[in-house]
Amino acid sequence: MGRYSNISENAEQAMSIKYNTIVYDLKRKGVKVLVMSLGEAFFDVPLYSFAELPISEIYHYSHSLGIPELRKKLADYFLKQYSIPLNSDKEILITSGSKIAIYMALMAILNPGDEVVVQEPCWVSYPEQIKLAYGIPVQIPYDRSIYDYEKYITPRTKAIIINNPHNPTGYVYTKEEITYLLELAAKHNIWLLSDEAYSDFVMDGKFISPGSIDKEKNHTIIFNSISKNFGISGWRLGYIISNEKMIHNVLKINQHLITCPATILEYYVLNYFEKILSYTVPMMKELHEKRKAVAAYMKDIGLECLPGSATFYFFVSIIPTKLTSEEFCTRLLTEEYISVVPGLGYGYSCDKFVRISIGTSKLDEIKCGLDKIKEFIIKTS
Repeated sequence: MGRYSNISENAEQAMSIKYNTIVYDLKRKGVKVLVMSLGEAFFDVPLYSFAELPISEIYHYSHSLGIPELRKKLADYFLKQYSIPLNSDKEILITSGSKIAIYMALMAILNPGDEVVVQEPCWVSYPEQIKLAYGIPVQIPYDRSIYDYEKYITPRTKAIIINNPHNPTGYVYTKEEITYLLELAAKHNIWLLSDEAYSDFVMDGKFISPGSIDKEKNHTIIFNSISKNFGISGWRLGYIISNEKMIHNVLKINQHLITCPATILEYYVLNYFEKILSYTVPMMKELHEKRKAVAAYMKDIGLECLPGSATFYFFVSIIPTKLTSEEFCTRLLTEEYISVVPGLGYGYSCDKFVRISIGTSKLDEIKCGLDKIKEFIIKTS
């Protein structure tokens, strides 16, 4: 048998995907599972006609930055929604989901042994992507303040990654916090990577991107997701925004790994951009109200979670269970047929939490599931 690289042998599976794979297997066997582990919201978006798309284009490669018309559409959207000016010819690249965009940006900035600061709970792929790019993740425990970050910066630090709004807590960073992080980035000549895949899920106008402050993007790299915000996760469309030189470096990597995103999907989103949003925006507002109802119900039954106000995630404490978060989630799935994600997947300091997603199930089903989770915590204490 051939040999494998240390980096792939030592890589961890994405915890959320690992548990959702178990769910898929159970469902194929006819088992009814209450799914509160999926990292997406199910929107009722109609399928529009592909016949309206340019046949002469959709079967072929597109520009490796993404089709120019869609880049211009996104640039106009970002200026209107988030006050971020960008040159659609030089400062944005569309690729196959924001996940690969983050990894390619890390490849573009890291040399072996460089460090990247992330605070727990952090999205499951940040530490592994940093390692896959031959960097070292420096993980800050969940109970530290943003204003403690400088203590973790060393001469090897190349970047700080934030997720705003946050997966798994739903936290939305304040303007003061974003400004402070940009000041840190400038002071230490490092990058601030801002993963904004859930930006459209902030309903109160409080979302602030570092790109609206660092308008030249000297220290800012922004990632966003058409897949998440348009309710088409399976289509894998995302993009990266930064200064011209950064985008050029990522472009080279993209050309060797991806070439371009699926051309037909780019033209589909371009053609039906406003129509899709006319469906998703109202449903996001409904989801926001659903989140508030779930938060109130958890408070009523005594389930505690880390602070957050956006997205469809909650990071819920399972104290005082004697189980690890993996043991808890595995038994909850196999005994109660409820799927949630172990907190350990989001950082070493998070083993007494689980991530709950409310994006795919009805409110009454979620309340029933929360009751059973509360009972299971008590049962295993």
